[in-house]
Amino acid sequence: MKSLKYLLILFISSNLFSQVDNTSLYQNQYNDTLEEEKAYFKLQGLGYNKDIENFGPMIDGYTLFGFQFNPQLGYQVSKNVCIEGGVYLRKDFGYKDFNEVLPTFSIRYHKGDFKMIFGNLDGSVNHGLIEPIYAFERLMTNRMETGVQYILTKKKFDVELWIDWQHMLYKLVNDYERLLVGVNTNVLKKSSEKFEFRIPIQGTGRHNGGQIARGGYINGPDKEGVYTHLNGSAGVYYKYILNKKHLKNVYFDTRYVGNMNNTKDTSVYIYKRYGDGMLANIGINVFGSDLMLSYWYGSDYISEFGGALYSSESSSITYAGTYKSFRNYLMLRLTSKFKLAKQVTLTLRTEPQLDIDFKRFSCDFGLYLNFDKQIFFKK
Repeated sequence: MKSLKYLLILFISSNLFSQVDNTSLYQNQYNDTLEEEKAYFKLQGLGYNKDIENFGPMIDGYTLFGFQFNPQLGYQVSKNVCIEGGVYLRKDFGYKDFNEVLPTFSIRYHKGDFKMIFGNLDGSVNHGLIEPIYAFERLMTNRMETGVQYILTKKKFDVELWIDWQHMLYKLVNDYERLLVGVNTNVLKKSSEKFEFRIPIQGTGRHNGGQIARGGYINGPDKEGVYTHLNGSAGVYYKYILNKKHLKNVYFDTRYVGNMNNTKDTSVYIYKRYGDGMLANIGINVFGSDLMLSYWYGSDYISEFGGALYSSESSSITYAGTYKSFRNYLMLRLTSKFKLAKQVTLTLRTEPQLDIDFKRFSCDFGLYLNFDKQIFFKK
């Protein structure tokens, strides 16, 4: 019966668009050049202010307000290889200290349609994952990712693979190694002056483990447990291009989303072994802004890194322990972008939401000032 409902949603929504366009928040879009044997300075940063007004039992209301700053020095070793190093700073307003002060280092290789990054990755929203799998808020709270990343872009398909090594395990330490692997691919891509079409497939895998910990694998009632948690999605995307004076395009997309984990420890919060859902949206680009209507239906769906909005388990402090197997949400999203200068963009987002199950109305407001500048020194 549940599968029939999903198929009905898929048929009615006919490829609704389920991913907000976050390209205005991407970084490292301009650093691939044909310069050779030159040093450069790169200045990247983000000013953010997101206000989440939610009073229901599933999500707490809160505010994220602060900035990120990542100055770097780089050297273009050859036309295809560059090396970068710098420091990443994050500070929330109203807090006297920096929240994060981290060294950054990357080796970047780019040739033709292939790119490889070793070290600090082009992570967070750059991955292009849908929000049930990867929460938008991680842009502000967990932007730094380290590991290795491969990106291949072809006319008929594209694929991105990466490993984010989140915690290193050393011998005889009473802890776990933690890592996240991800994939984002689009297949059967077709485009013309009138339309764009593709089949998007995405997935993440979170793993807790390690055999060199004190006493081998750790697994007890007061520990996280050794486990692997998988989240994935597949769907269909279609955009009809109008290029009218005020109406540029209409886009449609639907994603089926699922999760599973192999934990045997019921103290781990992801105690539901399987869950799934459907995210269906339709949107238009009108008067230079994106307006998107979204519907989410989930059944026991949980994602460790996904948006709290989509989870069956409450993230609320006040209502801690609340669990709602079936989730129904209706969202309207308005995104406006303003180019303030070359490689400096202001993005405004307004997202009113209706929790159908609890009959609660909420709204998120966001302001994001993104800059990504690269300057080559003269020889």
